[in-house]
Amino acid sequence: MRHRIGTALAALAMVALTAAPAAADAPYPAGVSADDLRAAGVSEGVVAAGGAHSCTVTSLGDVYCWGDDSSGQLGDGTSTHAGGQAVFAFRTAVQVDAGRAHTCAVGADGNAYCWGDDSAGQLGTGTAGDRDEPAEVTGLDGHLIVQVATGARHTCAVDDEGAAWCWGDGSAAPVRVTGIAGPIVDIAAGGNTTCAATAGGAAYCWSSGEAPARIAEARRARQVAVAGKRACFLDTDGRASCGGARLDTGGAELDRISAAGDRVCGVDREGRASCWTTDGERSGVDGRMRDLDVGADRACGVGVEGYVSCWGADGVPVRVGGLPRPPGAATGVQVRALDGGLRISWHPPADLGSGPFEFFWAATADYASGCVLTVATASGCEVLGLRNGRTYDVAVVVRTRDGLTISDYVTAAPSEVAPEPSGSAYPSAPPRELQPGEGGGLPVTGLSPVALLSIGTMLLGGGLVALLVKKP
Repeated sequence: MRHRIGTALAALAMVALTAAPAAADAPYPAGVSADDLRAAGVSEGVVAAGGAHSCTVTSLGDVYCWGDDSSGQLGDGTSTHAGGQAVFAFRTAVQVDAGRAHTCAVGADGNAYCWGDDSAGQLGTGTAGDRDEPAEVTGLDGHLIVQVATGARHTCAVDDEGAAWCWGDGSAAPVRVTGIAGPIVDIAAGGNTTCAATAGGAAYCWSSGEAPARIAEARRARQVAVAGKRACFLDTDGRASCGGARLDTGGAELDRISAAGDRVCGVDREGRASCWTTDGERSGVDGRMRDLDVGADRACGVGVEGYVSCWGADGVPVRVGGLPRPPGAATGVQVRALDGGLRISWHPPADLGSGPFEFFWAATADYASGCVLTVATASGCEVLGLRNGRTYDVAVVVRTRDGLTISDYVTAAPSEVAPEPSGSAYPSAPPRELQPGEGGGLPVTGLSPVALLSIGTMLLGGGLVALLVKKP
């Protein structure tokens, strides 16, 4: 019952995103939008386990939910669900969290949406009554929301300035939380307790009607979780503790944690998942995970292959049926400089997920220049009409009917090999598909400031930067 929007681009917290090209103005191929790219770039907060229901966000930003729907918490507007199959609830989201009997999501538009149980005002819609379809949280106009966290009867959110807002437990409208020094980079809710970590590494916890109290032992916190009445923290070195006791990770550095009730689970930096009980007993989870969340009686995770699974105390994951699965990413991306252009090559993914292939899109980081190839075995193209000497960061997007993935970025600059014709500008030319064997060049590692700027705009809509500082 916690979640955060995660990304490795911590440097973006220091970058003025308003200087970046407007992502919405880019010439996207048919079937791709700026919202799709934001959703595909998020790796955390894409699965949620609540009281008796669970949800996930696909690589296209679609929210699917399954399990109990007694209060409308699945969000599809109906009350009949055969066989526990996942149902579509919302589009387009970048994060979802599940409470005891309600669900909330952060839309790609920066607004918060909730549905399900509203017995204590936890939906924040301004009107009383349960809802079986998503409704926008009111009272947050002018604030871009980057994270939501749901408890039993309340909900909290963090905006792009690092301020926390909470509603529920009798308050139907969001109220700004005061008494926390510094911008918040992570927030978690469980039961009637909420905890938050700040950019300075401090952690605070509070309950309904109480002021936030700083947790003395948490001095380098970057993530928080709530296990029953215990507060759990993950520090910048990947070490986690709950109630003041260190979790035995076997020497592994954790990348993220989640907790609920008497259980804590974490994923290390190699994708290995483990869970611990309140008495310190540790168990492993089969398969590598890129995100997980702990609910009242189970945990759910998204594997590196894109499958969503849930497991109970036995730690044996069971796949959730009826969910679309994204394609694998293009790998081995290489770029070679041309006169006024770049030659881009890659290895097509062996796993295309659950949907038929649609196209590759090799594009510059601002998505203003690129090439689209509709053959699943295509491995390269040339993008021309670029400026010699300018640095470009390039990635390859794989689009199928059911998903979208973005490769790692590589950097290169077109180089002039012959004088430009007198009086000519940099000529525009169409991209050229490479023939087999033409290949690319050597990959260039690292991201330029242009790429960081553009990726931030792509993922977070030009303003959602507060949470980026929590990664080491």
